[in-house]
Amino acid sequence: MQRQTFENYGCTLSRLYISTISFAYPSNNTTLQTVVQSLSGPTGIAVDSAYDHLYWIDYYRDQLSRCNLDGSNVTVLSTFINPLVIRLDVTKRWMYIVERNIGIMTSRFDLSDRRTITNFTSTPVYGMDIDTEENSLYWINYDGEMKSCKDDGSDVKTILSTHVRRPYYAIHVVGSYIYYANGNQLLMLSKTSGSTPTVLYNDTSYIYSIFVFNQSGMLINIYSQK
Repeated sequence: MQRQTFENYGCTLSRLYISTISFAYPSNNTTLQTVVQSLSGPTGIAVDSAYDHLYWIDYYRDQLSRCNLDGSNVTVLSTFINPLVIRLDVTKRWMYIVERNIGIMTSRFDLSDRRTITNFTSTPVYGMDIDTEENSLYWINYDGEMKSCKDDGSDVKTILSTHVRRPYYAIHVVGSYIYYANGNQLLMLSKTSGSTPTVLYNDTSYIYSIFVFNQSGMLINIYSQK
């Protein structure tokens, strides 16, 4: 599990889920609880807070699975081609899944109306996030191009180019800002066109995922490293 920790988080009002482990949040006394066992490579994870479901991608089995928040009723829903990231629009009831070398696939929560809305041409994508306030998706490809589109796949734009070819696993959109990792650096970028990234943190290890929690003006960042 230490090898595959890309974008592994989900959150309800009272619990934070990392991979398939959860703990009460916020809390000064963190006690980890294993929710689901015997997974070969859990990567993307997302919480459906409306129906108390936990969704995750099993990277090595190319599967999408779901269970209740307490780990019961584990169900394999479908298979995909090299899936890596899952994001949910709980309000509109759409899910978005990154198939690493193909594109972004969307479907209803029951997997009806399943289709690819954005194609990756020649470079894979390892990280993606959804901005439900502006109905947009954001991702960074292996060539270091940060892109966005509407949640129906239209209006694809290039926001930024890092000019560094590497896997970019961590990206999270909150309010007017995009938080992302470039190797061992954590950066923040305004959505405003022409903005310059600000380096927030330099780690000694590669940063694989970010969770940004905004409550009463307080930002909490959680980094998952190799």
